[in-house]
Amino acid sequence: MNDTMDDTATRRRMFALTAGIGGALLAHGVARAQTPGCAEDTLDRIQRAGVFNLGLREATSPYGYKDASGNYVGFATEMAVAIYDAVNKELGGKIKMVQTPVMGPTMIPSLVNGTIDMEAGATVITQARRKIVDFAMPHFMTSTGVLVPADSPIKSLADLADKRIGVPQGGLETPAYRDLNAKKTLAAPVNVTAFPDHAKGVTALQTGMIDGYSSDVPILYGFAAKSDKWRVVNVRFNTFMQAFMIRPESSKFRTIADVTLANIYGSGQWAALYEKYFGAGSMAPMPMTDQLKVLELMNSLPGQ
Repeated sequence: MNDTMDDTATRRRMFALTAGIGGALLAHGVARAQTPGCAEDTLDRIQRAGVFNLGLREATSPYGYKDASGNYVGFATEMAVAIYDAVNKELGGKIKMVQTPVMGPTMIPSLVNGTIDMEAGATVITQARRKIVDFAMPHFMTSTGVLVPADSPIKSLADLADKRIGVPQGGLETPAYRDLNAKKTLAAPVNVTAFPDHAKGVTALQTGMIDGYSSDVPILYGFAAKSDKWRVVNVRFNTFMQAFMIRPESSKFRTIADVTLANIYGSGQWAALYEKYFGAGSMAPMPMTDQLKVLELMNSLPGQ
């Protein structure tokens, strides 16, 4: 009896998640379809230049980072390279890949001004960003967390009241905490300080300049896995979809990117990458969530 009730509850939860994610994905597709214009498609630009300029992260593990040998690696990086491979094959195998480092403050300007053709990292789809850039099929979902010392009194969202919290510059954390403060959700406002990259934010946490460093939960698990002096608090006040940023007016390029990602999902490669970068024994061990299971199911599009 209990097993049946548990199975029913699980199915209902998965159905609800599917409906919510499906609605978001549908809105994503409609917004793209409504964008008119005559700008050069990114695929044509790449063919003309003979170069695929890929914007990658140097220190946003496990999404994208440089390994000990100086090579760009990571969960998002591997999928982005697969898209380059597909584009190169489509254009006859003559396209060179140039890897360009980007950070939060530089990623959108680099895409808009043509320095890069696609940005691969931990970028969240937002309405504001959709007014400037486009996105490929979502490849991950995340939420905001806080990295704190192991002995910190911070254990929940409520404990952030009147605390000094660091955030990545150009990320969604600043407006998220601004909104919390404006709504007076907490007993006292959160004092937010922005840092140009995660390493500087964590250094500030080490020196006691801030009480916690807030960013995507997977990124924080990566830091926590390196030392038992840290732990991650999942404050659970949001959930976001992440995707690769591309230039608008690029339906031909986006189709290749989306089909490549759908094949990665459907072939089991996405699950393998998750295990590699987020599974037990990885650099950022994090349990698979129901939301991620639904994302994998929905994006495993049939080939015909």
